[in-house]
Amino acid sequence: MRPERWLFTIPLRLRSLFRWAQADQELDDELRDHLERRTEEYVAQGMAPKEAQRRARLDLGGIQQTKEKCRDARRVNWIQDFVQDLRFGLRMLRKSLGFTVVAVLTLAVGIGANTAIFSVVNAVLLRPLPYPHPDRLVTVSESNLPNDAATRNAVAPGNFLDWRQRNDVFEQTVAVDFPGFTLTGSDRPERMLGAAVSAGTLHMLGLRPALGREFSAEDDRAGASRVVMLSYALWQRRFAGDRRVIGKTLRLGLTPYTIVGVLPRGLTFPDPDAALWVPLEQSLSPEDMHWRNSHYLDVYARLKPGVTLARARAEMNDIAAKLKRENPDTNSGAATFILPLQQDLTGDIRPALLTLLVAVGFVLLIACANVANLLLARAAARGKELTMRRALGARRWRLVRQLLTESVLLSLAGGAAGLVVAGWTRQALLALRPDSLPQFNTVETDGGVLLFTLTLSLATGILFGMAPAMRGAGQNLNLALQSAADNATTGKGSRRLRHAFVVAEIAISLVLLAGAGLTLRSFVRLLNSDLGFRTDHTVTARVNIPSDKYPDDAQVTTFCDRLLARVRSTPGVESAGMTSFLPLTGHNFDNSFDVVGRPPRPASDRQYALARFVDPQFFGVLGIPLLRGRGIEKLDRQGSPRAIVISESMARSLWPHGDPIGQHLLVYLGMDESPWQIVGVVGDVRSDIAASPEPTMYFPYAQMPYRFMVLAVRTHEQPAAMEESIRNTVRGLDADEPIYQVRTLAQLLDQTLVPWRFSMTLLGIFAGIALVLAAVGIYAVMAFSVTQRMHEIGLRVALGAQRRDVMRMILEQGTRLALLGAAIGVLAALALTRLMAGLLFGVTATDPVTFAAVALVLISVALAACYIPARRAMKVDPMVALRYE
Repeated sequence: MRPERWLFTIPLRLRSLFRWAQADQELDDELRDHLERRTEEYVAQGMAPKEAQRRARLDLGGIQQTKEKCRDARRVNWIQDFVQDLRFGLRMLRKSLGFTVVAVLTLAVGIGANTAIFSVVNAVLLRPLPYPHPDRLVTVSESNLPNDAATRNAVAPGNFLDWRQRNDVFEQTVAVDFPGFTLTGSDRPERMLGAAVSAGTLHMLGLRPALGREFSAEDDRAGASRVVMLSYALWQRRFAGDRRVIGKTLRLGLTPYTIVGVLPRGLTFPDPDAALWVPLEQSLSPEDMHWRNSHYLDVYARLKPGVTLARARAEMNDIAAKLKRENPDTNSGAATFILPLQQDLTGDIRPALLTLLVAVGFVLLIACANVANLLLARAAARGKELTMRRALGARRWRLVRQLLTESVLLSLAGGAAGLVVAGWTRQALLALRPDSLPQFNTVETDGGVLLFTLTLSLATGILFGMAPAMRGAGQNLNLALQSAADNATTGKGSRRLRHAFVVAEIAISLVLLAGAGLTLRSFVRLLNSDLGFRTDHTVTARVNIPSDKYPDDAQVTTFCDRLLARVRSTPGVESAGMTSFLPLTGHNFDNSFDVVGRPPRPASDRQYALARFVDPQFFGVLGIPLLRGRGIEKLDRQGSPRAIVISESMARSLWPHGDPIGQHLLVYLGMDESPWQIVGVVGDVRSDIAASPEPTMYFPYAQMPYRFMVLAVRTHEQPAAMEESIRNTVRGLDADEPIYQVRTLAQLLDQTLVPWRFSMTLLGIFAGIALVLAAVGIYAVMAFSVTQRMHEIGLRVALGAQRRDVMRMILEQGTRLALLGAAIGVLAALALTRLMAGLLFGVTATDPVTFAAVALVLISVALAACYIPARRAMKVDPMVALRYE
């Protein structure tokens, strides 16, 4: 079409769209005028008026047909047809209100669950971190081999300093440690988590302080004036948001710090619980900052513009290899491991969220199959209407479009209701969320979630509506004209399609039930697993012993001795002990060692074991059994021979056929490296509930004083009732050193199980919904089948069939569908459950017991759903059934 011709048609199209009545009147007038002139021409040629009019109509090709052609030429009739389809669809849905409510509620469950899970996935996995250019932010760790996640480790301070100085790929490199602080200067001292960070950390993130300034290079060095930045929450709580706080003094322990800034509101880096920041190199001594034996720093960096992750990995691995060659005796890390920051923050929760997203997708498919079956039954009820419309000239695609419009209207209504369901589901989901679920983005219904819901609703409407629409619009016109349209819409093709939907529902339900069953069995195995220690009637609390108040090791030991003596004399206390790290908390400290008498290993290939510093009663408080030798005793103090107790797994790995008692270890703690004599072996303790026990070394705290200890108290009374008594006991010893993180071991175990309970609960709920939807779908299909076979059933009964034979016939039909769906579902589950192997404990992804149990449950539910229609079929009156047609 030439441009001028196209421009000429625009006014006509706009008038046809917005003033269609006037355009149609003009078309009628033009056709009437053309018909009259053509008739006059034929009359002038000698034809009779009636014959001339008939010939004129034949030449025109039919008035209505010509009108349609003219409307098509305007190319806007599809909009008018669409509006007409919407109005007609709304009328039909309003007319069948019961059907509409059931279909909308079914879709609301499926779409709402998908929207809720997607809103979490969007906030955690898809939406970028709330920093400028977040794709350039990375974490950098040490590893034994290049890019090896298995040997990933925290960073030694000396290596961090060299990385920062030598690299050419990072715009900025910072390190973070997490010391604890006691905020004093008030009647009740407060213990809080702090972050020791390198200067320029906020700048690396692309952020600015909410108030004041961030740390400068002059602040981040040994001997500089003590400065601190407050979190936004601490500023509001402690200083009521006073903007004059800059320059004021804050006392942390005995040391005064000058407040120089307030962190941005809502900042969750590097830890959402960090209440304040201090400069890193102020918190560590110059000797510690150059130490390469101890690995405890988290390192972050921002890539320079244009630098790829691959290039950064290659250069940092080269630097790490050079540092290893330069420091062969002290540097154990010979390579690096670099990950994008968002991937690192979401790594633990990613598999669970993706599994849940797949699960709710399956729930939606089952909902779609149910609604598709409802639409098929509805198409059968409208069979005569649809065939009559085709007989009157409606094209098949026109009917398909009309029926699809109704389906999409249903899905959009289901999507709108699903947003309400998503709000409820999301609140429940966030209440169950594990600590590993990152909180850097708000989980909310934003534009992306709304677009997802709209897209999902439209796709769902087309998905469940296409097959019924094609089936309903493709009826046999000859049968319709013979008044047998019901046969056309309820024949073998439609029946097979309904059965296919039921089989698909059963198969998908079995996949979800298998996943839920595997997570349930994993959870039960976790509950019943041997942790290696008791969790009943035990209260724990963290105690930090500040170096500014207790600078000598002897003072630390004396403080712990006095604290334990006071706690043990408290009424209700059965026993009390101390340790540096509790199991199941994720807080661990490992160290390398060599066995005396064996060739020493190079630093990069040394063996490691967890190191814990305990008092003599610790093993008794937690019920850790002594297997060989003796435990830690009161005589194991400074000046006495060094004694160490090791775990059973460590003894088994080092002396599989010998006795470790009396052997000696060289433990590289960076201080006096005199040998430690093994005096006892105790039972294994799980530091991670889902992992095998790790080799562990237990040092007497009196020979190796440690400032960050955990008090464990076994009590005769309810553990919760002892909390205040323990607080008062510690406060009586030192009013400026509060205990914190007070909890029972039972609460610690419960918190550890939260991620497993999260996956198990949600998968169980979705599997339950799928099972109910599948049962409803089976019932609906069997009930419809009984209705359609009423005449046949009546005839069978009239010819002598027993009513139990009728029930058997219906149940056999349902059983065949259930068995076929279960067989397909088992094959699909065997393939898909392998993807969730990381979420399982103590069971395999192909556990036969679980698969057999869920298949049995599903088949039983299917038969129960068939029972009611079968009972109805048994009660068919032959005389009524024979008059059914």
